[in-house]
Amino acid sequence: MREYVQNSFDAIRAARRTRFLGTKGQVDIWIDADSIRIKDNGLGVRADQAWNTLTSIGASKKDRQRDAGFRGIGRLAGMAYCDKLVFRTTFPGEHSLTVIEFDCVRLLKAMKPDEGGDVELAELLHSSIKSIPQPEGAAADDHFFEVELQGLSSAPKSLKDADLVRQYLGEVVPVDFDADWRWRDSIRAEYKSYFGEDLETIDIFVHHEGETFPILKPYGDSYQHRKGTTSLQTVDFFAGEDNAYWGWVGRMADSAAVTDFRTRGIRVRVRNIQVDGTEIMEKLFTEVKPSYARFNSYYIGEIHVDPEKVVPNARRDGFEETEEWGAIKSNISLTICKPLADDAYDASQQGQLSVSKVIEDIDKLVSRSSSIAESSRASYDQVVDLMNTAKRLRRRASSALKLVDDLDEVTVEEGNPEQQKTVTLGDAARAVETVEVQARMMIGKFLDEDERLTGLKARLRDEVLQEVLDVVNVFVDPGTYQKIKRRLTAPPTSA
Repeated sequence: MREYVQNSFDAIRAARRTRFLGTKGQVDIWIDADSIRIKDNGLGVRADQAWNTLTSIGASKKDRQRDAGFRGIGRLAGMAYCDKLVFRTTFPGEHSLTVIEFDCVRLLKAMKPDEGGDVELAELLHSSIKSIPQPEGAAADDHFFEVELQGLSSAPKSLKDADLVRQYLGEVVPVDFDADWRWRDSIRAEYKSYFGEDLETIDIFVHHEGETFPILKPYGDSYQHRKGTTSLQTVDFFAGEDNAYWGWVGRMADSAAVTDFRTRGIRVRVRNIQVDGTEIMEKLFTEVKPSYARFNSYYIGEIHVDPEKVVPNARRDGFEETEEWGAIKSNISLTICKPLADDAYDASQQGQLSVSKVIEDIDKLVSRSSSIAESSRASYDQVVDLMNTAKRLRRRASSALKLVDDLDEVTVEEGNPEQQKTVTLGDAARAVETVEVQARMMIGKFLDEDERLTGLKARLRDEVLQEVLDVVNVFVDPGTYQKIKRRLTAPPTSA
């Protein structure tokens, strides 16, 4: 799917360069029970060149420094997953529609080792590929390229599941950010300021069961981690040396590993197409320190590498190990990974200290609760203060529990498993709940004493009254406020 969208992207860019396309490029993908169809409004292929272009394996007229694809094999990527691979295309100004079909079942069967391999490749291709020209199949102003995978009995579930396809495409293909995302415009502006051109995007739509879904990058303002949700706090920009790369990195409000696989980690992109997943950057984090790979998942972001300085490998899960790519990796590791890893590590250390302080304060609270419960002179004020302190510590313990798993992983990776806090903090949180229960029971005893009940009611009335007056004071003038205060504080009448 990525290969075909990548080819569509190149065709759309070619159409824009040659002025045959003045609008934004578009790719439509239809996913049905037994077929997948991908169509773009790119330049298409000339009728007199279509056969040689589409049947020559490993041959391509694309320019590596200009186009996203260049090896001449991507168009056959779907052959392993369908019974028949069909290409349809037309070029501007032509009325003919070229249709070329690959019999994938025959091709794959003949290429299996146990079939003997006694058929020459040229003969095999000749007998398994056919051209079906349609001289009047297109209008003169039409231009498109369409690929269809028919018969998906050999396709994995992930290729036929529309939701999974949408999620995957949102990660890897050259689409835009959501227009409502608060960081979209600043990222695009910084990209243009660095590279001198707009971030190239195309519109992609997935059609399934009568519904149409636009594909956008999945970045937003909130992100899941193991114990809850955190928010995107800031976005930093990084510029490489000699215009080799540029990137943006999002920092979270909490120092924790993002768990959403679609967004977690910093990704590498060329021509706005993702190369690999998060593995490239994870390896660069390990260049800082072997245990730092996981810190990549504490951030989100993209590193856009100048396509003239790198060569994606055939699997597109990395780059050819050229001297230039080696220099870029070293620079990224030093100027991006190291400061980000140091920040994450420092936050982890601070988090460990914070968790330790919560546990220490809870221990003091438990001791204080026992003393008050055993004292015959304990006052109502002491018990209320005990309960309020317990509530505050419960909130602190709850926040710490959201992050302690990530903190403990860092502790283990640093070779200090004995310093893990998960179990201790969990015990401390339960102890706070026990203190709150005890405090409520003690307050109940105070309220059961008839001689104190009247005083407590008056005290509660005064506290509520003062809160009401504080709110009223914000909304009325001084004279009106005094009238309201006199009315509310007047002693109740006998009636």
